[in-house]
Amino acid sequence: MTKEQILELKDIEAQIDALKKKADALKDAMKAEMGNDEHREVEGFKVNYTIVISTTLDSKRLKSELPDLWNKYSKEGITRRFSIT
Repeated sequence: MTKEQILELKDIEAQIDALKKKADALKDAMKAEMGNDEHREVEGFKVNYTIVISTTLDSKRLKSELPDLWNKYSKEGITRRFSIT
Protein backbone atom coordinates (compact mmCIF):
# COMPACT_ATOMS: atom_id res chain seq x y z
CA MET A 1 0.00 0.00 0.00
CA THR A 2 1.36 3.42 -0.94
CA LYS A 3 0.55 7.03 -0.16
CA GLU A 4 -0.28 7.50 -3.86
CA GLN A 5 -2.91 4.75 -3.67
CA ILE A 6 -4.47 6.38 -0.63
CA LEU A 7 -4.53 9.80 -2.30
CA GLU A 8 -6.01 8.31 -5.48
CA LEU A 9 -8.69 6.54 -3.45
CA LYS A 10 -9.58 9.73 -1.58
CA ASP A 11 -9.81 11.63 -4.89
CA ILE A 12 -12.07 8.99 -6.44
CA GLU A 13 -14.29 8.94 -3.34
CA ALA A 14 -14.62 12.74 -3.51
CA GLN A 15 -15.61 12.50 -7.19
CA ILE A 16 -18.18 9.81 -6.39
CA ASP A 17 -19.63 11.97 -3.61
CA ALA A 18 -19.88 14.99 -5.92
CA LEU A 19 -21.53 12.92 -8.66
CA LYS A 20 -23.97 11.39 -6.17
CA LYS A 21 -24.98 14.86 -4.98
CA LYS A 22 -25.47 15.96 -8.60
CA ALA A 23 -27.56 12.84 -9.38
CA ASP A 24 -29.66 13.36 -6.23
CA ALA A 25 -30.32 16.99 -7.20
CA LEU A 26 -31.43 15.92 -10.69
CA LYS A 27 -33.74 13.25 -9.23
CA ASP A 28 -35.22 15.78 -6.79
CA ALA A 29 -35.91 18.23 -9.63
CA MET A 30 -37.59 15.51 -11.71
CA LYS A 31 -39.69 14.34 -8.75
CA ALA A 32 -40.77 17.92 -8.07
CA GLU A 33 -41.78 18.32 -11.71
CA MET A 34 -43.80 15.10 -11.58
CA GLY A 35 -45.73 16.25 -8.52
CA ASN A 36 -48.42 13.64 -7.81
CA ASP A 37 -48.01 11.91 -11.18
CA GLU A 38 -46.76 8.35 -10.83
CA HIS A 39 -45.79 7.76 -14.47
CA ARG A 40 -44.37 9.87 -17.27
CA GLU A 41 -42.97 9.07 -20.68
CA VAL A 42 -40.19 11.28 -21.98
CA GLU A 43 -38.79 10.67 -25.45
CA GLY A 44 -38.96 6.89 -25.17
CA PHE A 45 -38.04 6.71 -21.46
CA LYS A 46 -40.61 5.61 -18.89
CA VAL A 47 -40.21 7.43 -15.58
CA ASN A 48 -42.00 6.06 -12.51
CA TYR A 49 -42.40 7.76 -9.15
CA THR A 50 -44.64 5.44 -7.18
CA ILE A 51 -45.63 5.07 -3.57
CA VAL A 52 -44.16 2.01 -1.86
CA ILE A 53 -45.56 0.86 1.48
CA SER A 54 -43.23 -1.15 3.69
CA THR A 55 -43.46 -2.63 7.14
CA THR A 56 -40.56 -2.14 9.53
CA LEU A 57 -39.81 -3.34 13.02
CA ASP A 58 -39.29 -0.78 15.76
CA SER A 59 -36.33 -2.62 17.26
CA LYS A 60 -35.58 0.08 19.83
CA ARG A 61 -39.12 -0.16 21.22
CA LEU A 62 -39.10 -3.96 21.10
CA LYS A 63 -35.83 -4.06 23.01
CA SER A 64 -37.14 -1.73 25.73
CA GLU A 65 -40.65 -3.23 26.08
CA LEU A 66 -39.91 -6.94 25.47
CA PRO A 67 -36.22 -7.53 26.22
CA ASP A 68 -36.65 -11.33 26.52
CA LEU A 69 -38.16 -11.52 23.05
CA TRP A 70 -35.44 -9.20 21.73
CA ASN A 71 -32.71 -11.43 23.19
CA LYS A 72 -34.38 -14.56 21.84
CA TYR A 73 -34.53 -13.35 18.23
CA SER A 74 -31.59 -10.96 17.90
CA LYS A 75 -28.27 -12.12 16.55
CA GLU A 76 -24.82 -10.60 16.27
CA GLY A 77 -23.05 -10.06 13.01
CA ILE A 78 -19.34 -9.60 12.50
CA THR A 79 -17.88 -7.38 9.78
CA ARG A 80 -14.58 -5.66 9.11
CA ARG A 81 -14.55 -1.93 8.54
CA PHE A 82 -11.97 -0.34 6.22
CA SER A 83 -11.17 3.31 6.92
CA ILE A 84 -8.42 5.79 6.25
CA THR A 85 -7.92 8.70 8.62
